[in-house]
Amino acid sequence: MAGGCGYVSGFLPLFKKRVDYGKEKPEWKKFFINLDQYISAAIFIVIMALLFLQVVSRYLFHHSFTWTEELSVLLFVWMTYMGVSSAVTYRKNLRIDALLDVVPFRVKKALLIISDLIFIAFNIYLIFPFLRLIESIGTSRTAILGIPKAITYWLIPFILVITSIKLLIDIHKLVHEDEKRLGTSRPSIDLEAMEREYMERKTKKEA
Repeated sequence: MAGGCGYVSGFLPLFKKRVDYGKEKPEWKKFFINLDQYISAAIFIVIMALLFLQVVSRYLFHHSFTWTEELSVLLFVWMTYMGVSSAVTYRKNLRIDALLDVVPFRVKKALLIISDLIFIAFNIYLIFPFLRLIESIGTSRTAILGIPKAITYWLIPFILVITSIKLLIDIHKLVHEDEKRLGTSRPSIDLEAMEREYMERKTKKEA
């Protein structure tokens, strides 16, 4: 029992830092890579605050703020597209892995690259309809807050471009990845890596 407690107490501090594949990146680079994720989290907090305000004002003060719903819908759309970009960063976008797990290494690499290329083509295809939509909107504004609708839609083509750039970076990584790491997603907490690090620290301490 005491040995188990010692193992846990030694293992838990490793949760304080993030274990990632490849070389350790500078802090500014990590922040830039995860910027869309931070913005999505901030937007989510704002949406929750707006919904909380709406519930409290309606049931306690019998007054409803009409602008909170409009702003929440707008922010939710932005958060969704930010989430797409963030998912690509960590290879968390939806895909079916059943076929990839049974094909040879070179075929798997080719399929993953083709998948990213199709994703890029789809993003580029979506950009042009959005640009035409923004042009047709002109100077119209939202009904309650009066926010220019063009501003609300401009973020979507921008995120599609950022997502495509991240996919190109992912293709470059796929080309150079070995069979063990090919196409693997990057977990927020790599338990196996942390356990290996703990065992190495334990071995050095006992030695």
